[in-house]
Amino acid sequence: MPKKTRLDEDATIYQPRQEQSEKEKLKDMSWEKRISYIWEYYKLHGLLIILGIAFISYTIYTFTKPKIDTKLYAAIINNPINTDVWDEYESKMTEYLKLDTKTENVYFNYNFYYNGPADLAVNMRQVFAAQLVTADIDLVIAPLSEFATNVEVGIFDPLSDQLPTDLYSSLTDKFYLSGTEENPKVAAYGIYLKDTKLFKEYSQTSDDDPFLIGIVRNSTNKDNAVKFIRYIFNEK
Repeated sequence: MPKKTRLDEDATIYQPRQEQSEKEKLKDMSWEKRISYIWEYYKLHGLLIILGIAFISYTIYTFTKPKIDTKLYAAIINNPINTDVWDEYESKMTEYLKLDTKTENVYFNYNFYYNGPADLAVNMRQVFAAQLVTADIDLVIAPLSEFATNVEVGIFDPLSDQLPTDLYSSLTDKFYLSGTEENPKVAAYGIYLKDTKLFKEYSQTSDDDPFLIGIVRNSTNKDNAVKFIRYIFNEK
């Protein structure tokens, strides 16, 4: 029988080791190590599963949730009123217009601040212009300095084309009269708001730059815009 040499013994070191199965590895571990090992081994798989479930859930939610249709959108430039008041008026108008709160809403956007930092003002003007183009805005509430510029470029409808006769007649002493670049004929395009309860009780404005309201020419909710005007001027 050939004698076993040290070389033969050392050679066993270089023989490939048989890998343990996951089951065998776990069998040789303590309970604490098993938990730690399982977490390290499966956490990536678990994370991928969680992300997959989250994605599927979000997709289902996106396609099944009711689409909210804005029935009145007012853009408020350089807002002079506490935002809580506007939120309250959103609720009032939602009730007044008898909207279904699951699918319809009123939105008073008081974030158009042109009197802040220059970069913010530029961004806000761009957003305002974009939303005019896409016919999102129904009403604009703005100080005279801004309102007059918007009248000149023709974003408002003449009030004679939109207000019912009774409402138009009751507000004639509050009209802002002007022509536009396209049509120099003088007409009523805005209404001063200083006599409304909303502005008398809640606004922080000066007589030097009073606020007005106007109906946007390409508004898709002009009837509701008129109802809001009637509401705030009749409110006691």
